[in-house]
Amino acid sequence: MRSFHARCCALLFSFALTLAGTNASAQCTWYTITVTDGNGAPDVTWELIDQFGVTWTSGAAPWQEDICLPDGCYTLLMFDSGGDGWDDIDFFIEDWTGDFVWDTNLPNGPHGTDGFALGDGTICGNPGCAPGTTPMQLIITGGTQPAQVSWNVTLNGTVLLTGGAPFNDTLCLDTACYQIHLFDAANNGWNGANYTLKYFGGPTLYTGTLASGGLDSALWVMWGADCTTQPGGGQGGGGGGGGGGGSPCGNSGLPTGDCATVVCACDPFTFPITPSGFGNFDEVPGAGSISNPAFGGLSPAPWGGTDYGCLLGGELNSSWMLITIGTSGNLGFSFGAGGQQVGYYDWAMWPYTGGGTCNGIINDALPPARCVWNAVPYGGTGLASTIPPGGDPGNYAPLLPVLAGQQYIICMSNYSFVNTNVTLDFFGTATVQCGFVLPIELVAFAGACEGAEVVLRWNTASELNNDHFTIERSVDGQRWAALGTVLGAGTTQQSSYYAYTDREVLDPLVYYRLQQTDRDGTSTTSDMVAVRTCGSKDVVRQWLVDASGRACGAWPAEPGSLATGIYLVRTEFADRSISTTKVSVLLQ
Repeated sequence: MRSFHARCCALLFSFALTLAGTNASAQCTWYTITVTDGNGAPDVTWELIDQFGVTWTSGAAPWQEDICLPDGCYTLLMFDSGGDGWDDIDFFIEDWTGDFVWDTNLPNGPHGTDGFALGDGTICGNPGCAPGTTPMQLIITGGTQPAQVSWNVTLNGTVLLTGGAPFNDTLCLDTACYQIHLFDAANNGWNGANYTLKYFGGPTLYTGTLASGGLDSALWVMWGADCTTQPGGGQGGGGGGGGGGGSPCGNSGLPTGDCATVVCACDPFTFPITPSGFGNFDEVPGAGSISNPAFGGLSPAPWGGTDYGCLLGGELNSSWMLITIGTSGNLGFSFGAGGQQVGYYDWAMWPYTGGGTCNGIINDALPPARCVWNAVPYGGTGLASTIPPGGDPGNYAPLLPVLAGQQYIICMSNYSFVNTNVTLDFFGTATVQCGFVLPIELVAFAGACEGAEVVLRWNTASELNNDHFTIERSVDGQRWAALGTVLGAGTTQQSSYYAYTDREVLDPLVYYRLQQTDRDGTSTTSDMVAVRTCGSKDVVRQWLVDASGRACGAWPAEPGSLATGIYLVRTEFADRSISTTKVSVLLQ
């Protein structure tokens, strides 16, 4: 805490400026900041920034400070590491004449903001950031080659901020899905530079770097935003209420203590556990709730088994991870089997359908698909029909039926506060994979002449949320027109067979492709197939000629290899005759 001596020194400094011919009051006004003491004082930190994101002071509790501030709009960023607000602790700021007094506190949660205006006539809407947004601090360090570093932050493809290195400024972010794009002019990575997105004076949400090459990007999922509008990101179904169809993980690496920054887990997956707390946010409701139920006695687990509940001790030293189902079946796994477990590894898993899943857990609206409150601190824990050697039935729940493409989020709690490594192994008839699952597994696609028509046939080995196929036709392999649609099979692990007949074939050589569309509207496009129509002569070769008569290569050309313009396609047949067709190439 600052003493009375500090206040006297500040008065002498102000008086000295006045004697030197500078009116200190015209530049700034002296205020006293006081943060009271209380039971939760060790958890309290704060930071004071102006409308430009400049930090003027920061501190903890208790606190007293004298500061000379210019007129303007100010935002107080408040943090509580315990996640339960400031309790009876208050923040006060008052001028030395007693004409201005303002106070506030953090009523609940791990963080919050409040704002005030200094100076007569100063009008502030929402100091620091626009209404509904939160000021965040973006830091880009320089590394050894800062001149090569550049980056931008985008929202739905729109660039919000761009810069180089080093950089330190404010970003006003909403509940949304942002991307940071990393560039290096020398194509050899950022050479020690890195980015950090954090609360001002508070915890870090995201950090990373461009490890190598000249281009990379990362997804920032802010405050539970639903970021599943990626290819294959539709809603799943069946198999124990599993989640959406294969949305890519926003992060990779080691697990964190927060749902919003969940990482992908592959098979096997080894990670460290430490007494690290619950991350930045305590996201698991209390025991006996919908998202964190308790069992036993008259209320056994809905899936059977002998366990007594989920995370009955709360979110303790948590590790969050996301798994994607690669092939359908019964999913089994274990944390720390084979003699590795050295404490109580309680866990719960919920169906994952995107960023909104975290809100569902926090708001106590999403029941788990499986969970286990460990009976013993050894032998591993997880899902199994046959308990692994050395294991205890009280540490295992029954296998979970799953479908390819479904995703589940797991929170494992280090109840015993140990420092060790844990291996997550998967078994059973289902498998897991990294990344996302394609919406369909196309086995074959071909076309053949039948009479005066062309019949297209294709088949899939599996489908996930497949709504329909659109059949497209082209005479040059670049310009495409839709012919019709065929309904998909939805979600299935069985082979599906399809056919479509083109009854209006006019050209001797026609190209076809399939556009597959998910139930959420996202689409993927197949490779094209060429069909020589009935009654036409055998084609030996085709090549392209530009307007000057110069040969430009084989036809069809690779997409993007030609400039926009008019070209001639020359076709040589087996009888040595040659035909010429005019085509237009338009770059998109």
